[in-house]
Amino acid sequence: MAIRGDLRDMSVSDLIQHYCQEGRTAELIIKQDDQQAGLYFKDGNVRHAQLGHENGEEVVYRLLTWRYGEFVLENGVEPPSITINRAWSSLLLEGARRLDEEKNQQPTTNGDKSMATQKKSEQIAAALTELLRESSDITGAAVVGVDGLVYSANVPSKDMDEAMVGAVSAAVLGLSKRSAVQLKRGSFKQTLIQADDGNIVVAPINDETLFVGLSAANVNLGMAFAEVRNMTDRLKKII
Repeated sequence: MAIRGDLRDMSVSDLIQHYCQEGRTAELIIKQDDQQAGLYFKDGNVRHAQLGHENGEEVVYRLLTWRYGEFVLENGVEPPSITINRAWSSLLLEGARRLDEEKNQQPTTNGDKSMATQKKSEQIAAALTELLRESSDITGAAVVGVDGLVYSANVPSKDMDEAMVGAVSAAVLGLSKRSAVQLKRGSFKQTLIQADDGNIVVAPINDETLFVGLSAANVNLGMAFAEVRNMTDRLKKII
């Protein structure tokens, strides 16, 4: 039975990570406007990609920029050929690097790219610092890319690895999106994880970034959720 979905609910990056981690052998057809591409999985890796007359890794990197469209997955379909030998995780990292490079090359209003990039990172860090200073509920916060790259973090413990915060948050986001789609609950909005020593709230900022908030176990969750919503709205304007 074919699995169908929308890229607004599960990005190409999410699809690759999910089906590779499951060790699938399958064909994934993706359509955007009048374009149709195919990704082929074999034993948990992307082994072939095609878009028009183009094949291989470059197709994957192009598909990672698609923000809307539809997809259909057919299990058990073998790749028609092997044009990709790079591991799936390496493909996603290279795709993320190219996207970041493209963003940094975009012209700015004052012509100074480095200053514009620095200013944005400073604004994000300042927003997180202000949130923690003024909030009685949120004790740690981070802005993370969907690939797990940490843009900025202000965590309560020096023993907490910021890279681990990024990796775990990206995994939670991917699982939450997939769960919402598979259980037909609509578009993903927010995830709450409750544990003995505190809570974790993960909420998307846009298609490429997410906000992570940490709190103590006994906080008013209604107030914490409101602060998360306000912060994601603020970060949307910065990012």
